[in-house]
Amino acid sequence: MPRSYGGPADGRRELPAGFRVAAGALLAAAAAVLSTLIIATPAAAAVPSCRVGAYVTDLYAVNPVERTVNAELWLWSVCPRKDLAAVQRLEFTNATNTSLTSLSSEKVGNEYWTQVKVSGTFRQNLDLTNFPFDKQAIRIRVEENALDDSRFVYRADVKNSAYNTRIDPADFRITRFRIGVVDAVYRTNFGDPRLKQEGSSRYSQLVIEFQLTREDITGFVKQILPVYVAFLVGLISFLIWSNDNEVAMVARLGILGTALFTIMLNLRAVDETLGTILNVTLVEEIHFISLLYVLVGVANTTYIMKLLTDPLAQPAARHFNNRVFVIATGVYLIANIVAISLTVSF
Repeated sequence: MPRSYGGPADGRRELPAGFRVAAGALLAAAAAVLSTLIIATPAAAAVPSCRVGAYVTDLYAVNPVERTVNAELWLWSVCPRKDLAAVQRLEFTNATNTSLTSLSSEKVGNEYWTQVKVSGTFRQNLDLTNFPFDKQAIRIRVEENALDDSRFVYRADVKNSAYNTRIDPADFRITRFRIGVVDAVYRTNFGDPRLKQEGSSRYSQLVIEFQLTREDITGFVKQILPVYVAFLVGLISFLIWSNDNEVAMVARLGILGTALFTIMLNLRAVDETLGTILNVTLVEEIHFISLLYVLVGVANTTYIMKLLTDPLAQPAARHFNNRVFVIATGVYLIANIVAISLTVSF
């Protein structure tokens, strides 16, 4: 008969009752000590902060040449202490000039509400690559100019910030508005002895952002109309023939020269209007495509003149001219459609 062992049915041994009591007491004592340590450790002091917001009353004079925009707005701060009033320490980091008026401060309950009216011109990174189907991000950057983020921070008053819906920026409509707080990081401590030597510093920055979408393409039409007229002139040059071949070819070269001059002159005017000398917009792409078309016309006419020195080569000259005409015109039209389609899609 097999030996019988006491204990649980699954074969595991239970700890003695005295041992379980001792272990429980030890765990309770450890928990009490840990709790005492947590309570005794002081919580890190919160960095003082103010709620800051903006109401933009006007946005105008979007200038692509100067890369600026003018704006008028109200800024406010709601702070727990009067000495923290954020609007008294403002720096507009992308402003060319600003004017602050109507500063007021009032205690409301246990908080201090301070506001100021701001008018200014603000530098912008305007990208006209997709003109006239472009969207522009307009930003006004407002920064704390005295206290780094270890001593003071902004909190964006998103709920109360807005803009005047009657704002009508020329050629554009407002399609988005938002504000938010970011950290402005500098690779210097500005000599502040309280900060790490040879270190960096951070300051709270309020960013007020608009997205403007262009809706008026009248300017675009005016800019490309002379170019398409020049294209039509170049197209006509392929069709000029006469019994006097020399007269016909001279007439061709004359109108092609006029077309070239028109395109180059208009391109210069576009660059001055848009301030896009260093980048290429759709308008300039159309100018370049038209310029190549006219240059093909010049090369074609020059070659035809060479062929026509032999009276028997006139049929071959006409055949060559017609072939170049069809290919060049087809490629020109396709290139324009592709360029416009790609710009619209972006």
